[in-house]
Amino acid sequence: MTQTRDTDLTGKTKMSARVVFWICLINSITSLFFGGLMMAIPVDTPLGLGALLPAMGDFPFQELFFRDLFWPGLALVLCNGVGNTVAVVALLKKAKVGYTLSLVSGVLLIAWCCFENIYMFNPPAVFYTVVGLIQIVVSRRLSLDNA
Repeated sequence: MTQTRDTDLTGKTKMSARVVFWICLINSITSLFFGGLMMAIPVDTPLGLGALLPAMGDFPFQELFFRDLFWPGLALVLCNGVGNTVAVVALLKKAKVGYTLSLVSGVLLIAWCCFENIYMFNPPAVFYTVVGLIQIVVSRRLSLDNA
């Protein structure tokens, strides 16, 4: 049987829980959408993501994984989409593990963005790094409060 969080939360804690939930939900939706789009149309998506291919020329295993956008799309779905989706489900079920899953998803998001910015600077990745930091800090606080 799954342990559930205390449902008698303070106002600040409720607001923090909402922030974490919405961050996970938005990250889940965007990661699944863009990752799916990159896998479905791997050469050039309608959003012009094919322009990223020349920037991936310096990536390790470039010939194997970065000839098109399929593998980066799959990685995006698995690293960020699935993790955040599982966290959203756990948060909806009020499972205690939900905040821990959110924390792990935040770490994966920051790792993804840092890796991306090392090889090619991307302003949205800087924004998502900040979002990941918020996700980690708030999730950690909530996981400690509900331990």
